[in-house]
Amino acid sequence: MSGVTNNRFYGARSWREAKPVVLHPRFFDGFRDFLDGRPFDYRGLDGWPLLDQHRYENGRELAAECRAAGIIVRWGDRKRIPRGLKELVARRARRRENPRRPIKSASQPPDCRSG
Repeated sequence: MSGVTNNRFYGARSWREAKPVVLHPRFFDGFRDFLDGRPFDYRGLDGWPLLDQHRYENGRELAAECRAAGIIVRWGDRKRIPRGLKELVARRARRRENPRRPIKSASQPPDCRSG
C-alpha cells in the first residue's frame, strides 16, 4: 500500500487504552519473534490486514526497547502480560501528550485577499 503511514495510530494515554494493543495476537508474535532472534520477515506480513502489521511492528519495537534498556521480560502466555511490561507501557501512556495536529502551512498568510 503506497503512501500509508503509521501516523493515524496515536499512542495510548492510559493503560485502559493500551491493554487491547498489548493483548493483540500480532503484538505478542512480534514481541516474541524479536526476543527469539527471528529476523523481520516483510514478505510474511504482506497478506496481513494493516492493523495486524502495525501491531506486529509495535511488538517488535517494544521488545527492542526493553532489550536496549536492559529490561528482561519473560512473556510466554499472550493473555498474561508480565507485571514489568504492564508497568512500562502504563508509565509511557501516562506521560504521553495528546496527539499533535499538523502545523498549517506557513507559506501563505492567513488572509490573502488583495484589494
